[in-house]
Amino acid sequence: MLRKTAHAGSFYPRFGDQITALIQSWTDGQPQALPDENCLGLIVPHAGYIYSGECAARGYHYIARQPFDSFVILHPSHHGLHFDWSVSSFEQYDSPLGKLDLDIQLYELLTKSAGDTGKELRLHEQEHSMEIQLPLLKHFFPEARVCPIMIGRPYPEVALQLARKLQEAVSASGKRVGIIVSTDLSHYYNSDKAEKMDGLITRYIMSMDADALWQSVISKRCEACGIGGVLTLLYYAGLCGDAKAKIIHYTHSGKVTGDNQQVVGYLSALVYD
Repeated sequence: MLRKTAHAGSFYPRFGDQITALIQSWTDGQPQALPDENCLGLIVPHAGYIYSGECAARGYHYIARQPFDSFVILHPSHHGLHFDWSVSSFEQYDSPLGKLDLDIQLYELLTKSAGDTGKELRLHEQEHSMEIQLPLLKHFFPEARVCPIMIGRPYPEVALQLARKLQEAVSASGKRVGIIVSTDLSHYYNSDKAEKMDGLITRYIMSMDADALWQSVISKRCEACGIGGVLTLLYYAGLCGDAKAKIIHYTHSGKVTGDNQQVVGYLSALVYD
């Protein structure tokens, strides 16, 4: 079963050569991970490429020299929140740069027991926060497989349960698996306020403090539409050992549009051991 593109030509270019040219222009001369920065996960944005593509591409470029067998894509649902999480059951994913295959082993490990509803197929078909990552993954890791997980209820108890399930599945697979967290940050504040709110999220990511991050989110001091994925990655990294975080790039939509009254924040960040 193939998941066809739903947002090519709107969120990102329709043709592969256009995407390749953009990625090359965004990443030429940009830094890459140091030898001792073993990537566990990558936080990247999911807005239209015109706004956040460069930020996301810099993140993928940073880890491009590391060998991965597969990527789990943790992404929010923008169309329904009635479930904890759902592992996509599509066997292939189309993109302008070519198809990406499902990691069937990871899929089976993640769905073999309770926790996954598995019934949100229409939501998987519609969701842009997953799809927008596919051309970038295909460009930088053309042979890697994917296993997208859509998060509905972004609560700490859900994130911790999912993190434990991921840790068990990755360990059992014997593969090198990267965790991609697809999220934008603050939405529609002026740039000064957005940068302060986003700076708070950055601080908690850097300190690997999922609990303090969640408290700041529920008190509305900061926000991220993919907060469930961020929490999951932080908990997952804690289960994997002594992890650290590093900011690769931060920006917001006002840098592109010139409108600094209502901006959306974008972050690329590395979690590594």
